Amino acid sequence: MPLNTVKQLLKEASKKIEYLDAELLLAHVLGKSREFLATNPEQTIDMMRVIKYKYLLKKRTSGMPLAYLTKHKEFYGFDFLVNKHTLIPRPDTEIMVEAVVNRLRATNDGQQIILIDVGTGSGCIPIAIAKWTSDFRLRVSIFATDISKQALKVTKRNAKKHNVPITFKHGNLLEPVLSSVVCNQLPFIITANLPYITEQQYQNSPTPEIHHEPKSALVADNNGLALYEELFKQIKQIVKCHILHITCYCEIDPSQSAQIAKLIGNILPETKLEIKKDLSGKDRVVIVSWGE
Repeated sequence: MPLNTVKQLLKEASKKIEYLDAELLLAHVLGKSREFLATNPEQTIDMMRVIKYKYLLKKRTSGMPLAYLTKHKEFYGFDFLVNKHTLIPRPDTEIMVEAVVNRLRATNDGQQIILIDVGTGSGCIPIAIAKWTSDFRLRVSIFATDISKQALKVTKRNAKKHNVPITFKHGNLLEPVLSSVVCNQLPFIITANLPYITEQQYQNSPTPEIHHEPKSALVADNNGLALYEELFKQIKQIVKCHILHITCYCEIDPSQSAQIAKLIGNILPETKLEIKKDLSGKDRVVIVSWGE
């Protein structure tokens, strides 16, 4: 009968899943680091933890994302709580965070700015931005909206964990914050990682794990751009009635560059448009500015 040691459990698990995943799952079950596993290969694991580990291993082999099993995901250097109600943070989204941080770095000291993250999910975008700009001499008020109350619960926990003050609003895109934001007449930044893949892309995804994430956080109508169209129409209502400096950062699928540029041109023709590429050299973030 095999011993329930760190070494033996990892050896058996790595026959079914990636060794790194096996390590991370076992470290999670033990409440220890991967370094502990490496330096204590003969450590005996009690039966209750072995049972839990094997249960999580079975879930992982069925395609359940590792982040949902450990309830954690690293993003832009910070650890975030995640669950089945939130999209798992992805490296591509760090391109947006970096672009906003660079924008704030170039902003004059003492400037007051409002940051609104729509469809916030885990809250990783505004929290990462806030942490990386905490030493800037700016006064940034942060709002986070989501149509999912369950997702907002996760956002609140992450904000508390990282000690970032955020005003949370339940509702659709900009709707729950319009009255409180516009009346301030301050420049504001919108960040949006909205659902942008099509039903066909979702069904044909080469990554089976995606089907364990909330579909509503991934898929949108109108070739994946339905919610962005709605967001731009909400912004149009603002710029029609108020003279404001607005910059909106939107994550997209690389195939959508031409479509979203046309959409923006139809709804908000008097805009400045820029596209940031990801580490693979593919279009990833659309930056749209008004009043600058």
